[in-house]
Amino acid sequence: MHDDDGDARSTAPRSVEWSLALGVGALFCAVVPVIGDWISTPLAIAAVALGSLGSHVADRDLRPGVARGVIGALLGIAALGIVGFGIAASLGHPAG
Repeated sequence: MHDDDGDARSTAPRSVEWSLALGVGALFCAVVPVIGDWISTPLAIAAVALGSLGSHVADRDLRPGVARGVIGALLGIAALGIVGFGIAASLGHPAG
């Protein structure tokens, strides 16, 4: 690292911020019955993708936001787990 950090950015990547927002939204939607599964799944996948990408970029460029990206990705994974558990539970019951 150079003493002259004129090109270094002091802000977190936008993908980290989006990941955190999408992760919170996905987790919120995951607890809504039936329709929440359809909304939560794409939000959670986007949160995981943006969180992992943003954390990598922030770590590579020595920028803040690594923790926020990881938290967003973990919230997305938790939402996917809740949706997966709900689907598995509903498939275990016979129709009728």
